Amino acid sequence: MSGLPLATPELVRRLELAAVEATLEWVEGLADVRVERFGDGYAAVNPALPDVDFMNTVMGLSPGDAGQVEAIAARYAADDVHPWFELAPADDAQPLYEALVGIGGRLIGFYTVLYGRPERHDPDTRVRAARPDEAQAFGEVLLRGHGAPPEDAEVRHVVRWADLPGMEMFVAEVDGRFAAAGALAVGSGIGYLASASTLPEFRGRGLQRGLILARVDAAARAGCELVSSQAAFASGSQRNLQRAGLQIAYTKTVWRVGGDGGGP
Repeated sequence: MSGLPLATPELVRRLELAAVEATLEWVEGLADVRVERFGDGYAAVNPALPDVDFMNTVMGLSPGDAGQVEAIAARYAADDVHPWFELAPADDAQPLYEALVGIGGRLIGFYTVLYGRPERHDPDTRVRAARPDEAQAFGEVLLRGHGAPPEDAEVRHVVRWADLPGMEMFVAEVDGRFAAAGALAVGSGIGYLASASTLPEFRGRGLQRGLILARVDAAARAGCELVSSQAAFASGSQRNLQRAGLQIAYTKTVWRVGGDGGGP
């Protein structure tokens, strides 16, 4: 993936917004999730599932939003939810960090954001796009692969991906069984490689590489300028993305306000 643009503050913001927009398009349509705007950022809250981090996340904040932090914390406290803040790097972010520390925020981890140029790839014959009528099975595999029990409420949230414009679901099959799953969100010229996972019994077979390359190929066919994704810092997911050709753009911090401080 050659000829990548430099990771300038403008590019960092663009990549960050691609992830934010993909998340918002999904969660804003869920009946039990509320999303509110605070400055440049968005706060999603789901009191019914307070332990599901991606449904209770503050995203997209800019350094100038330090004055919003206290109001955001109060909003979550009203629902007895301990929010998760994701903050992209910036030269003038110190006031934002200090505001989080001031309300009891704790740094709990890091995410690596990666990017690349979309390229066409020879398909892995085990990987294909999922049909809309396979959304239920897709959701069950995705959640099980992440170690979450595929409870009806959470699977229902994932099934909705089949109805979102610009979202495409992919599955990997082994011996006629769905073994891994991953999603691609296309918007604003960026193909965002969203959540992906492999069932424990099928790991180590290169299925994630196949899913990554299939989604990069789909982004190329969709005319995207860039592809991006994010993963827990130094995780197996990060290594899979790098082996597939994506490069590190930046690392962002993850903060928790209240709760037990579990990290990515």
